[in-house]
Amino acid sequence: MEEYKSNSHRSKEREEEQRKQEKVISGNARQRKKSVGSKLGSAIISNDVDSVGNYIFMDVLVPSFKKMISDIVCNGVNMLLGEPNRDRSRSNGSRVSYRAYYDERNDRQSSQRVRPSYSYDDIIFDDRGDAEEVLCRMEELIDRFQVVSVADLFDMAGLSCNYTDNKYGWTDLRDARVERVHDGYVIRLPRATTL
Repeated sequence: MEEYKSNSHRSKEREEEQRKQEKVISGNARQRKKSVGSKLGSAIISNDVDSVGNYIFMDVLVPSFKKMISDIVCNGVNMLLGEPNRDRSRSNGSRVSYRAYYDERNDRQSSQRVRPSYSYDDIIFDDRGDAEEVLCRMEELIDRFQVVSVADLFDMAGLSCNYTDNKYGWTDLRDARVERVHDGYVIRLPRATTL
């Protein structure tokens, strides 16, 4: 028999208490404001490089390759039959394709559905082991609760956060890594989005 989770306020409060994170580092951590260049870079360059690559491959290259193969086969058959090459893109009748307009409209609508991201200060750890421990604990939270918030990150680093930090976070940290910076170590995380 399947067991269902309770939806009462009391059970939600207990779950929040279980999720409340304690400081896990032995050294020090501090906040550093993100530089203007870093903010600009994260605003311009999306972390969705895979989706851009997928778009280029599936929506640009594959259709072009299919058309090229089709043209080669059709022109080859026409040559074998002794017919002159005909450019299939030009025809005597006028035909209006509304598909391009429809596709363009759908592309505009889907691009407007981008989840908003959240900007927070970088956390600089004095010790690499502390940064790796925080990242490991964040991955454990995702395994357990399917989500980890910016507030969880700050709590584990022993830093104060604001209420809004509970509403943003991550569901996937595969691309996260610990990186050396000139004054310590930082965890490079994907963009935090609404939870």
